[in-house]
Amino acid sequence: MNIENNLLMFIEQLNKVNYRKNIFYESSQDKHFLLGNYAVDYIISHRQEFIDYFNFTDKLQRKKFIGVVAEYSTKTIIETIFKLNQYVEITDKLRNRMNNLYRNFMETIFNRLSSNQAIGLNWLNGLVIEHQVQLREILNDIEELKIFPREKKIVDEIPCSEYRAVFQLDILGINIEEMCEPVLDIGCGSSARLVQYLHEQGIETYGIDRNVEKKPYVIEIDWFKFKLKPNYWGTIISHLSFTNHFKRTHFKMNGNYINYARRYMELLNSLKSGGSFFYTPDLPFVEQFLSPDLYLVNKKNIGKERLNFVKSENDFSIYSVQVKKTNND
Repeated sequence: MNIENNLLMFIEQLNKVNYRKNIFYESSQDKHFLLGNYAVDYIISHRQEFIDYFNFTDKLQRKKFIGVVAEYSTKTIIETIFKLNQYVEITDKLRNRMNNLYRNFMETIFNRLSSNQAIGLNWLNGLVIEHQVQLREILNDIEELKIFPREKKIVDEIPCSEYRAVFQLDILGINIEEMCEPVLDIGCGSSARLVQYLHEQGIETYGIDRNVEKKPYVIEIDWFKFKLKPNYWGTIISHLSFTNHFKRTHFKMNGNYINYARRYMELLNSLKSGGSFFYTPDLPFVEQFLSPDLYLVNKKNIGKERLNFVKSENDFSIYSVQVKKTNND
């Protein structure tokens, strides 16, 4: 296996090792908890392999490889962030800042190696520490990551589960024999369980999520970037995904509620006449403004008895919703 594949495998393993380690930990400069320890060891131990690589490649090849490494590093750390907190939103600007940081880091090391300059341990440690500090500065701009206590070395994930397909259908009150096709599961989850189940029932179904396993009929994309065709979908499903995020951002200071409201209406517009948008939780602050001439809104209280796995001493109400499009005009 060549050095290029080896490096990508190392990056993947590095993210697994550092998963749940708190980069904001106040004593993270401590060499015993430095996220970059593994990177330093890897570069030192594979230094000769990198030098040999430079001897058999030109500048264009190296530039292309640096781009691949930077993109892969960015992708893997974003996936890790999403696993820690599903509510994090990564803008294109933020993503580009991460990509440029990784690109500059690799270029600095590669340029030094290709010019036959010595890579001392102190120099490399300093470079990795500087890289980590810059990464912390970028991640510090993500408000949803600030919930993690800085005094904790290991952080806990924000719960995010994928439920059985039959359970999702039951909660949403969907009868698959009456489903209008095609079906779109927005925020289908990495395993896309509902998409797979509906396909097994012979129903044309597609799923989108920003972090999914490679499967047929599933697209890895942010739900804001997915192109919606007007009057196309027979059924759209959001089980604790899009509307869950919408509801949260609605009550959040400086939340992205305008974009969510606009996207919600675009989802409704993408329904065929007679098509339905099934979702939970409900969005009363939006549903009350839907025109009864265009949409029929049916809400039902799921009830505590159906959510007996939720431990709470307080009364609570969770609603599932069906918004049915009655007119295309």
